[in-house]
Formats: sequence, structure tokens, C-alpha cells
Amino acid sequence: MVLSNRTRRISSAIALVSCALLGASTAHAKETETKEQEAKKFGISRPVAEKLLEAYDLLEGERYDDALSVVDALAKRRRLKPPEIAQIHRFRAYIFVNKDQSENATVEFEKSLALDAMEPAAEQVMMYSLAQIYTELGKYDEALALMNRWFESEQSPKADAWFLKAMILVQQKNFRDAAEPAAKALELADKPKESWLTLDGVINTQLKNYPKVEQTLSQLVEIAPSKAQYWMQLAAVQQHLGHEKKALATMQLAYEAGLIKGDKELRQLASLLFLRQQPFECAKVIETGLASGLVAANADAYRLMANCLIAARESEKALTPLAQAAELSPDGDLYLLLGQLHLQRDRFELAVEALEKGLQKIKPEKRGSAHLLLGIAQLGGDQFTLAERSFKIAAGDSKVARAAMSYLKFLEQKQVAQRSLAPGSATGG
Repeated sequence: MVLSNRTRRISSAIALVSCALLGASTAHAKETETKEQEAKKFGISRPVAEKLLEAYDLLEGERYDDALSVVDALAKRRRLKPPEIAQIHRFRAYIFVNKDQSENATVEFEKSLALDAMEPAAEQVMMYSLAQIYTELGKYDEALALMNRWFESEQSPKADAWFLKAMILVQQKNFRDAAEPAAKALELADKPKESWLTLDGVINTQLKNYPKVEQTLSQLVEIAPSKAQYWMQLAAVQQHLGHEKKALATMQLAYEAGLIKGDKELRQLASLLFLRQQPFECAKVIETGLASGLVAANADAYRLMANCLIAARESEKALTPLAQAAELSPDGDLYLLLGQLHLQRDRFELAVEALEKGLQKIKPEKRGSAHLLLGIAQLGGDQFTLAERSFKIAAGDSKVARAAMSYLKFLEQKQVAQRSLAPGSATGG
């Protein structure tokens, strides 16, 4: 995890430190007796406070090494009180954070906390910062332990704290325990953050709470409408829940907005249109995708386009993509379908051509059916000898043997009739 706006947050924390230091040296006379006791317990001397404020000014000017030198020199003083030592470790930790030396920062934070010599509010801030760094370093067990300790002393945890705890639990793959703090973070947030919603979606996906995932993704498309992945994920979840009408509407909105540009996504949209009995729109999506190069020109794409056109009763238009699909397909099934469509239009020569190509790569168990169709096409084209040969081969397949034998008898009758009508025949002269 990378801490977002880390420098800004740390600078704010340092500012709080400087204010506390000033208060420790100037305001104690105005406090009640209880406050005076706390100031005595946690307060630091004016010379120490002034040196820390000097280091703070250097830190604000991004002179990190100079700030560190001031703090290191201060640490060498004799007779430093525990609160002063704790403040030095704390201040040094924040310098290391700004220098992107997270490991060094954790050591200093740990030393400061171990002294138990600072005001509870200051220690709370430090614990939270250390938990963030533990999370950044992948030390999730330490981060979670510290956050649990932090929550015990925090009366009104803010949304960010709940999100941090949820994120740590997700990194531990403890999705069940992460669900509550993630939901709490979203509940307390004035406006849901994209990263928080994304984390909530991941958690509920792992828990298979798909109605909640659908709700979260619906929010994501509202706050980040230009991100296609949220639309696609929402449609996929809606389809999984059996809400095909909603899934199609989601994808159509994204498509019309120009967000769907991936091959897989365009095919998914086309398939949904086909399932929702909108075959013409299905074909149009694939045709446009092929023309633009967004959809790969392979057998599956052309097959889908052809099927959509056939379903739309545009069989004539389906012939071209079907022929392309048949050529690219590893098996001969599509050539058989193409041959059948040509047969329906009495285009026997084209049917023969398609079926012969199909036989070159058809599976053995389908060769009988292919020969039967080829024989019918040859018969229609008056290629009687070739048709007889095809029907005899088909007759050897038990699945189509009866039909093949019927065509052989029909062919024999047709040949006899033709011979009887030929010039010079016994009945024709």
C-alpha cells in the first residue's frame, strides 16, 4: 500500500506537535490544577521545545538532513526527561517518514511509544501513523494489533480509520472481518471515495454477497462513469444474479458512451443482445467491431455474427460471415451449415462446394450426415453418378442410413424415368 497524501498528513501532525510544545512552555499558568499536573507529567522544557521548533522549520523547508542534525544534537543533551526523549523519537520518526525511510521511522515511533511518556492524544496520532507505515511495509499483523489498540482509546473513530482497518484485514485475506469496518467507513464518509467502494466490492465479491456487490458497483459507475471496468463488472454481476435485462441495459449505456472497446466486452454485449432476442443489434455490434478492428477476425466472431443474422431472419446476409467463420474454424461443422443454407436456396453448386470443404475437416462421427447432404446437393445439380456414390457412403452410417436408402431409391426412379424419356428408348420412340 502507498500512503496517499502522506507528506501533507505528516506535516499536519508535525504542526500539532509544534503547537503542543509551545503550549507546554507558556500555557500552564492558565490551566486548572488537573491540567497543571498533566503539563508537569508530559511537559518539556523551553530549550528543548525551541530546538524542536527549529527542526520543524527546517522540515517545513524540506531541509530534512538539517532538521535531523538538530534533533540528533538535542538527543545528546544530558538530563532529558522521558517526555522529552519521547518527543525526540517522535520528531525523528516524522523526519524519516518525509525522507521515505519507513523502516527507520518505525523504529523511532516504537521507541517513543515504549516510553509511555506523552499525552494520550499525541500517542493516538503516533499509533495511527505507525499503523499506516506498518501497512505500507506489509507488516499486517503489527498494523492490525496497533489499530485495535488505537480503536480501544478512540471515542469517535473517523471514516479513514475504519477504512485503514478494513484494508489491513483484506491484506490478511480476512474478508469476513473486513466487511464491517469497510461498511462503517462508507457510512461515515460525507461522500463515498472510489478506492473505498472498490475495496468494499472486493470484500463482498470474496464473500459472494453479490447483491451488495451490485449495489457497490452501481455507486462506482455514478462517481466514475468514464471507467469502463466498473460498467463491465456491474453487468457481469447483474447477469450472474439473473438480471439479464439490467445487465444488457448497463452494457448498452456503456457502449453508447463509447466505453466498451475491448474484444471480450463487445462479444459479451453481442451475446446479451442475442439472448434478449435482439439479434439484429447483436450482428451490428460485431460487424462494427470487426470493421474497426476492436473485435478479432476469428471463427467465433464471424459465427456469432452469422447466428445473429440468421436469428434476425437475414439468412442471405448471414452467408458471408458464415463462409468466413467456416474457413477459419478448425472443424467442418460451419461448412455443413453453409451447405444447408445454399441448399434451401437451390444453389446446388455452391452447396456442393461448401460441403466438400466441410468433409476435409469434419469429425468422423459426422461424415455420414455430410455425405448425405452432399448427395442431396449433387442430386439437385443433376450429378447423378456422384450423388449415388455419396448416398452409398452415407448408407454405411446407421444415423442416416434410412434417409440415404430413401434417396438412393428416389435417384434410381429418377434415372429410370430419364432413360424412358430419352430418344430411342422402348417407350419414348
